[in-house]
Amino acid sequence: MLLIDFDPQANVTKVFINNEDEIPLQRSIYNALLNFYPLENIIQETQTKNLFLAPSHIRLSGTDLELSQAMDNRSERLKRAIEPIIKQYDYIIIDTPPALGLLTINALAASEKLIIPVSTGFFALTGLVQLQETIAMVKQTKLNQDLEILGVLCTFYERTNVSRDVEKQLRDYFGGQVFKTTIPKNISLEEAHSNHTHVFGYAPKSQGADAYKALVKEVLAR
Repeated sequence: MLLIDFDPQANVTKVFINNEDEIPLQRSIYNALLNFYPLENIIQETQTKNLFLAPSHIRLSGTDLELSQAMDNRSERLKRAIEPIIKQYDYIIIDTPPALGLLTINALAASEKLIIPVSTGFFALTGLVQLQETIAMVKQTKLNQDLEILGVLCTFYERTNVSRDVEKQLRDYFGGQVFKTTIPKNISLEEAHSNHTHVFGYAPKSQGADAYKALVKEVLAR
């Protein structure tokens, strides 16, 4: 499986690579996106078996401005970068930034399925309408007519009235597209990240690990 860290915050990169600050710009997804550098040349092995990573870089934060001035298919660059290596992996997962800019549009254009994580807090539903409009635009402009929502995922779930209300609103609006599994706010998940690993390796019997195991089963079933 290949993980593409497409978020300038580089959280995925920080989890799986201890010295993420030492990753040179030319060995990051930025170089593949802006300079058409072969994606296969930036992919790195992780300490997890059969898990590979295309690392991010802080320079991605300025990519919207740089791509807006580009003349050559600025919305399909990630798709073009993935095409030569797509058959080498069973799954390719793209971690997108929270903002709906050209990075996210590139990710949507390159994807077959979309999982929408929604934090079950007070402002959780604010950007969903804009996201749906962006998805519709990607399909209507023929960037990716086959793009489908695989599911909506409730995250940072707590046993509070706010979390329950947000979950209810999501299920009322999206119906069966909302995963049955909810991801709880769990300290083991944060501790695993700070130890540069995943929760299955750090705390396999934790509530967070159990939730993600259930999610994986749901995803595969769909």
